[in-house]
Parts: sequence; structure tokens; C-alpha cells
Amino acid sequence: MTRAVRAAVPGDPFEALGDTNRREILRLLSGGDKPVQEIADAMSISRPAVSRHLRLLKDAGMVAEEARGTRRIYHLQAEGMQAVQAYLENVWGDAADTVSLVRREYRRRGDKMNSPLKMSFEVACSAEHAFRTWTSEIGTWWPSDHTVTGEPDLKIVIQGRAGGRIYERTADGVEHDRGEVTVWGPPTQLGYLWYLRQDRADASEVDIRFVALGANATRVEIEHGGWERLGAAGEERRAKNIVGWETLLPHIRAAVARGGE
Repeated sequence: MTRAVRAAVPGDPFEALGDTNRREILRLLSGGDKPVQEIADAMSISRPAVSRHLRLLKDAGMVAEEARGTRRIYHLQAEGMQAVQAYLENVWGDAADTVSLVRREYRRRGDKMNSPLKMSFEVACSAEHAFRTWTSEIGTWWPSDHTVTGEPDLKIVIQGRAGGRIYERTADGVEHDRGEVTVWGPPTQLGYLWYLRQDRADASEVDIRFVALGANATRVEIEHGGWERLGAAGEERRAKNIVGWETLLPHIRAAVARGGE
């Protein structure tokens, strides 16, 4: 049997594709050339984080940049993209088309674009520990690429009460609001408005339940909705947050495991 061989390109495009944020950047650039700020505005991570991902994609030969006046404009690089495409076509044949058809059918039949995002996972600890890790210990695990500034040494705070602020404070003492607590029910429920890099009027709604399955077992159930209130922007915000949750959840799970009771 003939084995598909990956074409040699600078860096490793397959390594670059292993991150959901970098895949999202490629998707955005597939719609046309963009400056870094426009890419950052369309994502749920900070501009410095976007710049780091762009550098990795450049090293892998998948994007390139050029100067246009005072701005640096990014676009897809044919060499790296074609190498990936040729390899996948050799391996998968028509499977990619089949997957595309299935996804379109799934969307047509039930996955409404303004329906809440729903996720759940189980952790080997008490509900009290899981709740505490998500709230009072959030600054120990929240990744910098999910912040307003992307700066190191940020302090992340959830004020433990209904109406409490969710904010980050830089080393210079500058504070940036990111949300507002709507439900404070330790150790079983946390609800909040979420408006990272958005106006409060455009906030989405997050509800998190900590369901005790035993003394040292908890299921964390997350529902993220409110997209229908955002009108035409709701579908894009929802899609961005799918990527955001995919990259955030490994951090909370690892933090819970490190301090599990």
C-alpha cells in the first residue's frame, strides 16, 4: 500500500494546525487579507496572542505578511496550504467532502446558530473544590491569551457575589472589566454576563453548574447563550466562543486536577 508523504515546507504546518486558534486564523484569512487588529477583533483572544499565533503560522509557511503603508497585512501562503491540502487529499480522498455535507445537514436539521453552547466534563474532586478553583483561584490558571491585554502577571478577579465584577488588573494597576456575576451559589452554581472586549450591552450569558457525583467526583455543566439578543453579530460571536471554550477548558481541568482533593 502506498503511504502518503508530507511535503517538506518551512516549519511544520501539521503542528501549526494542532491549535484551534491557529485554525480559526486560517479560516478568517481564507476570506481575504487582513491586518492583525482585524483578526484579533474577530477572535476571543488578545492581540498579542494573535501575533504569536501568526508568527507560528508564518514559520510553518502557511501565512505571509506584507507592508501596506504603516500596516502589516497577512494572507494565506500558497506553499504551506497546498502541501497540507495535497497530503489530506491523498489520505482522505472524498472524505472531506462527505464531512462537509454532514456538517451542513447537521446545521440544517438542528444546530440553530443562536442556540446556547452546551458543554460538560467530569473531574475527580468535590464540587466545593471545583467551584473554588473556577472562582477564587481563577488567577492561577486563566490563560493570558484569553484576556484583554495579554500581558504577563495579570490579576484575574471574580468578586464573590451577585453583581460582582469580573475583571483583570495589569501590573501597572489598570483594570479592564470582562463580565458581571449574575448568580453566586457556591458550591453548585455560577452565572455571569460575559463581555470580554465588548460593551456590557452586548454581553452573552454563561451558566455553570457543579453537580456532585460523589465525595470526589463532580460534573461541570456549562451553558453559554444569549446570542439571539445580539442580532446579526450573534452567529459570529457564537462561533468565536466555540473556539474560545475549546482552548480554555483544558486549563481549568488541569488546574482542578493539580489541586484535587
